[in-house]
Amino acid sequence: MMPLLPALLVLAQGLPAVPPSTPSSALAPQAALAPCRAAQLRLLPQDRDGDLDGMSHAGTGFVLVNRGAACRLPALPQVVLRDARGRALPAARKAPVGMHPGPVMVLLRLEQGARAQGTLRWVSGPVYDGSRKLVAARLSVGIGKAWVSMPLHVTLYAPADQGASLDQPPLQLAGQP
Repeated sequence: MMPLLPALLVLAQGLPAVPPSTPSSALAPQAALAPCRAAQLRLLPQDRDGDLDGMSHAGTGFVLVNRGAACRLPALPQVVLRDARGRALPAARKAPVGMHPGPVMVLLRLEQGARAQGTLRWVSGPVYDGSRKLVAARLSVGIGKAWVSMPLHVTLYAPADQGASLDQPPLQLAGQP
C-alpha cells in the first residue's frame, strides 16, 4: 500500500496511483461478483426486543439471508410496505441528514449463508394534526427487478396530505446463520 503523501503527489501529477503490474482482480474483487438475485435471498424478521420503539415511533428489524453463491447487494435497497391487498402504501425512505441528493453506498459482498441486517422506523402514533393512518401487512425489499417479501403487521401515521416517512439506515453484514 502506498503511503498517503506519495499517493497524493502521484495523483496531483496525473499519474496512475496503482502500479500497472497490479492485477485488476485485486483492485475490484466485487466487480467479478454477480448482483444478488431475489431467488437466492430469503427475507426474515429480526426481533429487536423493542429497541426501535418509543417516543411515538416504532420499527422493525429484518435480515436478508443468502442461500446461493456469493453476490453483491445494495446497502440501501428499495423497500415497500404493502397493505393486505398487496398495494404499495404511500411511505418512502427519508434521505439521511447531510446526504443530498442521496447517499453513495458501497455494495455489500454477501457470501453464501451470510446475512445482511437492516432496520426501518416510522411514526407509530397520531401525532400530526389530521393524522393519516396506514396499516401494513407485508414488507417487500427490491432485489434487481424482483422482490422478496415477509409478513409485517404494523400501523404507521403520516400527515393527512402526505405519505409516511421511513428511516432506513444502510444494511450491515451480520455474519453466518
